[in-house]
Amino acid sequence: MPMFVRLAVADVEASKQWFHTVLEFESVFDIPHSMAHLRGRRYQDVLIVKGEVPEQVGQGVTLSFSWKEPVDEIVPRLKAAGGKIVDGPVDRPWNARELVIEDPNGYRMSFSRQLANKEFGEVMSGVEADK
Repeated sequence: MPMFVRLAVADVEASKQWFHTVLEFESVFDIPHSMAHLRGRRYQDVLIVKGEVPEQVGQGVTLSFSWKEPVDEIVPRLKAAGGKIVDGPVDRPWNARELVIEDPNGYRMSFSRQLANKEFGEVMSGVEADK
């Protein structure tokens, strides 16, 4: 776990359940009602800790995850859990399909999946052509 994010949440158990249900993150270690170390895929670690959630969460910061499955598959689970879609799913010129969501604590997360197996030069040529 070379890098991870630590998120202050009002209710650790509710946040943990949200990450399990919507994003299919698994528990690595937790202390009930105090903290939970969760993992999506390799290097997708989140530490949620009981604490005061800032009034303006994140302000311009979005957690970004590279996603192996189609990002569209997150949408039904998110909607069933009463989550919020901020943007997408949408195809981006940089060869990615992205979905940006907001969790119940107000933290923004972006999920991105490569659209096609293209070389960097091909992607950049397409971006330049769109200008």
